[in-house]
Amino acid sequence: MRGKWIPVLVGAVLVALAVGAVVWRGRRHPVPPPAAVTAAAITAAQNEVTLQGKIRPQHITGVTASISGFIEAFLVEPGQDVYEGQVLARIGAQGLESAREVAQAALERAQEQVSQSEAVVTAARMELSRAEADAQRSRMALDRAERGRDRQQTLFREGATPRLVYEKAVKEYEAALKDYELIDATVRTGREHIQSGVDEVNGAKKIVADRIRLLEEAQDNLSAAEVHSPVDGYVVSRKGEVGGSAGLSDELFQIATDLYALEVAVEPKAEVLKRIVPGQEALVLVLDLQSAAMPGVVREIKDNQAIVEFNSTLPAIKPGMQADVRFKLE
Repeated sequence: MRGKWIPVLVGAVLVALAVGAVVWRGRRHPVPPPAAVTAAAITAAQNEVTLQGKIRPQHITGVTASISGFIEAFLVEPGQDVYEGQVLARIGAQGLESAREVAQAALERAQEQVSQSEAVVTAARMELSRAEADAQRSRMALDRAERGRDRQQTLFREGATPRLVYEKAVKEYEAALKDYELIDATVRTGREHIQSGVDEVNGAKKIVADRIRLLEEAQDNLSAAEVHSPVDGYVVSRKGEVGGSAGLSDELFQIATDLYALEVAVEPKAEVLKRIVPGQEALVLVLDLQSAAMPGVVREIKDNQAIVEFNSTLPAIKPGMQADVRFKLE
């Protein structure tokens, strides 16, 4: 009987030793109480807040119309890049374009009149030049004829030359005088013609100057009816609609001039806003670009909003994108 109980006793001892070892190990490595982990998580959550806002540029140039009227056409859309001087819209330009075309046609007619008048003057001067040369030759012939007549007259008085020779010399002189008078009259007429032509050219040039002024006014009016971009940049927004009115003070476009200087305006609850101050650091996470996270700084607190500015390093980040802004509160 004693031999049968020995294995049973040994087994009971081994079980007791195993239970004791487990209890001893549990005392050397206690498990942290669950309540302590929960408290730490709550504290971290209270010191960090994430708010969502829309990305916008820090530097914006507003564009207004130069004249009042109705919007005839928009030539660019928000999200487009534009360059300085580019036409963005037209304000009631149809009638102004017609006025410009009329002024252009009137100028061309006036310039054609000047060209024709100048051509007439040029031809008249050439004719005058030939007439003056003929007059000079005629005058020389007249002088010779006059000297011949005078000599024959003196000889005839003295009876040293026949009457027929004297009368011939007189007729030659009279013919030379008549020829000279005709050519001289042509020269005077040519000079008067040239002066008249010059006066006509000057008058035509005055008309051209007036037509140029009218054309410039029409072009200025047409240019004023065109809304031009004053800068190189990115169209952030556009207001108005085709057919609607546009006043001198109405801002039709907003153009961002620097797409790397951006900001996000977030509107936290009052108890959170009290814990955000200018100069405080933040982290900007662009939702459309999962890998885009950039450091930012609170620039100002305005109208219950915190304005966080940051410098973008990615051309893909554009105004209008949604972003999360993460603050660590004091």
